[in-house]
Amino acid sequence: MLFDKLEMHSSKVALISENFETLNFHDLTLMTDKICKNIKKRSLIFLFTENSIDSIVGYISFIKSNCVVMLIDPKTKNNEFDLLFQRYSPDFLWCNKKTSIKAQKDFFSIAFSLNDFHLLKNKNKINYEIDDHLMLLISTSGSLGDPKCVKLSYKNISQNSLAISKYLKINSNDRAITTLPMSYSYGLSIINTHLNSGASIVLTSKTLLDKLFWKLFVNLKVNNFNGVPFTFEITKKIGFSKIFNENVRYITQAGGRMNNKNIEEITEKSLQTNIKFYVMYGQTEASPRMSYLDMNLWPNKIGSIGMPIPGGNFWLENDKGKKIEKSNELGELIYSGDNVCMGYSNNFKDLNIKDTNQGKLNTGDVAKKDNDGFYFIIGRKKRMIKLYGERISLDYIEEKLKERNYNVACEGNDDQLFIFFEKKNNTDIDINEISKIINIIPSRLNLKQLEDFPKNESGKILYKNLKKVISNE
Repeated sequence: MLFDKLEMHSSKVALISENFETLNFHDLTLMTDKICKNIKKRSLIFLFTENSIDSIVGYISFIKSNCVVMLIDPKTKNNEFDLLFQRYSPDFLWCNKKTSIKAQKDFFSIAFSLNDFHLLKNKNKINYEIDDHLMLLISTSGSLGDPKCVKLSYKNISQNSLAISKYLKINSNDRAITTLPMSYSYGLSIINTHLNSGASIVLTSKTLLDKLFWKLFVNLKVNNFNGVPFTFEITKKIGFSKIFNENVRYITQAGGRMNNKNIEEITEKSLQTNIKFYVMYGQTEASPRMSYLDMNLWPNKIGSIGMPIPGGNFWLENDKGKKIEKSNELGELIYSGDNVCMGYSNNFKDLNIKDTNQGKLNTGDVAKKDNDGFYFIIGRKKRMIKLYGERISLDYIEEKLKERNYNVACEGNDDQLFIFFEKKNNTDIDINEISKIINIIPSRLNLKQLEDFPKNESGKILYKNLKKVISNE
């Protein structure tokens, strides 16, 4: 099981805070044991994540206690948290003492405190059964508060962590720094793989634009850098040279397709400095990583997601579900492996449903395979995009805006969210207000005014016509 051998690393450093506080694996084990005594097995725990020692200690404690953890983005709004709380009725909340509790205080009592965090017990808990294999719940909508969650098992997370550690050769001498939120599956994966391998992590809430981040990166001798396309866009503005120093062993990119020019530039620098550069592909449903491409070995495969991770398998299917054997023919990308999730949940009743996927994942991505066996994503089958690594449902965005009387239609890609509106209905649309409603920064939004939405005879919006507008940008 994940984290069952932490003690073997004993005096080695596990966690380092941005204030340069350190926690070794022995003390980490002692702290988790304290928390474990205050919770019963198979409890459901809402964890308000942050890149801090207390947050990580709580997470490890709950996994060791055989509990189920739902990761809650701290940016989740009150009404969105209320919906989650009502639908799942957790046993406990693990949150920073400074966090404004997103539900009535009458619902909770303090069960345990550790440094800056409280373990709060739900006094009105609804009793229900949870499947024995279930370990983790991660929202399908990032920080947008959709109650639909991906259900991940102990096997899913453990097998994926082992596979990633194997191909990246992560060992107890490695050290990462948090560039992504813990509530994001890729960010959590970095935490899982490093700690499970006896490696250390520098925990910080600082952004890449903060001098302290780079001070930590250099002074604490971080030897790998991980990010989504948005991470590398920022890094490019301040200079890619910052991530290429004598300490760095490898760089990884996942969370959506990155600009080919950026890939080319990083690949060129990695070849010059002998620093490994891996482009990866994944989804939360796959715990989360499915493939990798070592750009140092295959610099001519820019744009490819590479080949499946150890223990995984890819193939393509046509619209009739028939396997495609020919090269360079388009089809839906299908993945199989022990890291494929159990399914989805919308409320506590779904937590006792057995594995519905049985190791097979229809990714929803349209792809092709070249003559060398490398896969290339062409587009998405459904209306989903990824922005700075977070998967975004266009339909959900539309719904949220329509709730606020914005009559809009959404399209987008991995770079921007395009929000179309009709001139007659939205004369005073405000990008900053839109940004606050959907929790997406203004620089990622592109508002476009139309005389009328393109519609078919049934009155449905023709999104393919909106895509044509985007393609002409």
